[in-house]
Amino acid sequence: MNQNENDTSADTDTTEPLEADKVLIVYYSNTGTTESAAEQIAALTGGTLSKIERAEEYGDLEAEAEAEIQEGEQPEIITDIENLEAYDTIFVGYPIWWDEAPAMISTFLANNDFAGKTIIPFCTSASDDIGNSLHIFEELCPDAVIADGLTVNDATDIEPWLQDLGIL
Repeated sequence: MNQNENDTSADTDTTEPLEADKVLIVYYSNTGTTESAAEQIAALTGGTLSKIERAEEYGDLEAEAEAEIQEGEQPEIITDIENLEAYDTIFVGYPIWWDEAPAMISTFLANNDFAGKTIIPFCTSASDDIGNSLHIFEELCPDAVIADGLTVNDATDIEPWLQDLGIL
């Protein structure tokens, strides 16, 4: 069930904590900043951590990554997720590039069925907010609940965000 455009927050009035074995934190990180945020989320939630990697390394990162985003490409990716169906809550993390998520995130979202799952986006960025990158979740995961995302500029923001979402 998708939320309507006027309601951007997920139902956070949970009475039971999430089951750690049903929480997945999947992320793409180029410099390690997003990876650090993902590791902190995993430590706080007890969830399973999984990295997204581009199957073919970039030759010219800046030119190729920007072209992928601008042209809506979905490059081949590698992940070590064995059974996505087993997870109810999926955090998806990425750096912001050209005000968007890297193309590998679109590949991950397009290649999996998120019907009935809760997706919680988070990003890292020195200058841009998560807002402009969120459209891919609505477009590629129409049957999922998309929770409020977070731009992680400070690691101390993560725990209060998880508390606001009703996860901790």
